[in-house]
Amino acid sequence: MSLLSRRLATLTLGALSVIAVLSIPSLATQVVRHPSRVTISEKAPAFHGRVHSNAHPCVQHRKVTLFRARPHRRDKVLRRDQTNNHGRWQMIVNPLKSGAYYAKVSRRSEGTAGTIHICVKDRSRIVPVD
Repeated sequence: MSLLSRRLATLTLGALSVIAVLSIPSLATQVVRHPSRVTISEKAPAFHGRVHSNAHPCVQHRKVTLFRARPHRRDKVLRRDQTNNHGRWQMIVNPLKSGAYYAKVSRRSEGTAGTIHICVKDRSRIVPVD
């Protein structure tokens, strides 16, 4: 192989490498983020609420965790639940102590066929209980 043909082969291989690297983003999966909102109610039963999102899969079967806020310490996990098909959740805490309570909905990601849907996590407002 002559020097000229080696240089031509190296140049061609380099150009093909650059084209391959530049085309990778177009082959990558698409990530779609869906904002979520978790609510908590002050009315009976003790703790209940809903998870809201524009994407229905981000509403149903989401993990919700109920916390009691504690100053100067890590917040205490009281209960865990999963939303129903309509995004509703409820938890009975017995005995109920006075304090500040809130709920969190965890992040969830799922996807197939090149698209990953991410349901963003959220935290509710704090509900005081006397």
